[in-house]
Amino acid sequence: MVSNISVEYANAMKKLDSARTPEERLAALLEMKSWAPTHKGAENLRSDLNRKIAELRSEIERLKSSGTKKGSSSASSAMYIKKEGVGQVVLVGLPNSGKSWLLNKLIGKEVTPVTPYPFATKEPAPAMLNYNGGLIQLVELPALIEGSSEGKAQGKEILGAVRNSDAVLVCANSINDKDLIVSELEKSSIFLNKLRPPIVVKNSSFPGIQISGKDFLGFPVEQLEQFLKNSGFANSQVIISGKISSISEVVEALDSKICYKKAVFVNPFLVNDHILIDLKDRIFLLLDMILVFTKKPGEDVDNKEPISLSVGSTVENLAHELHKDFAKNLKHAKVWGSTKFPGQMVGPEYVLKNNDIVEIAI
Repeated sequence: MVSNISVEYANAMKKLDSARTPEERLAALLEMKSWAPTHKGAENLRSDLNRKIAELRSEIERLKSSGTKKGSSSASSAMYIKKEGVGQVVLVGLPNSGKSWLLNKLIGKEVTPVTPYPFATKEPAPAMLNYNGGLIQLVELPALIEGSSEGKAQGKEILGAVRNSDAVLVCANSINDKDLIVSELEKSSIFLNKLRPPIVVKNSSFPGIQISGKDFLGFPVEQLEQFLKNSGFANSQVIISGKISSISEVVEALDSKICYKKAVFVNPFLVNDHILIDLKDRIFLLLDMILVFTKKPGEDVDNKEPISLSVGSTVENLAHELHKDFAKNLKHAKVWGSTKFPGQMVGPEYVLKNNDIVEIAI
């Protein structure tokens, strides 16, 4: 072992010791390589790191290939629920966490039986929540346990369903339960209520590393450049749009396996009618969608079947949803709700808000 290693290198070694997955080990090794001594006496150390990195990359590729083949298995297919409605929100929790009770309460009828014994839910239980006319798909998943991320109790399949969802409703009766669920999700590269670090790295046809936004870096730019070279980005374009404090954040941003989900945490046993109304609002907000109602000139609003659109959608986006000819011939629209006065005339670029009523003129 080289004696004059830095504190940063030692910290990266600790991450390697605690790593649970091949991806975590690879990230730690790459970080170690970026901090490895460059003098001649450390040649064997750097060579050993390169060997381990190459071996891990090969292992990860083999696992990806194997995972693709297993993806068609009956167990995996059984956990897959086709998305419907405004969006899909999965209910996750430990055994006897109250998922079934909460699902029934949200829907207003018995979707799945509530039992006093654990693991009663053995397959996904989907149901549609009527939210102001829009239908949100809720799916209760079988219980997670400690070790689900390693495949225990159908863990891989359950976590795959979480990854496929649009958002997550976590049922936890204590801080310890919440921490365990979050831990199992993160071990499977599913992060709740977090954003991907604000750095984008793309391979470039031009030589060298071009970095935009260096002022956002909380460490020397030379360290970032060395890390990128070690990671196969010797020729790359880097765009940094926010604070980046450590190499670990760069590693996270480059990890394509990580997915980020919005989530609401709730203790089902503390839910009453007042909390239930608020919970439905919070579930809808997870989806980053709006509901827009339409009306024809001279007729009443259609308040039974709203159109669901992504937050930030315009009148033109709505027209595309209704009919392609509407968008092609769109001149203006009248909007009730978010405008300064009811029925205000707006152009195609007007950004709609939740519960707006729109009358399109063509």
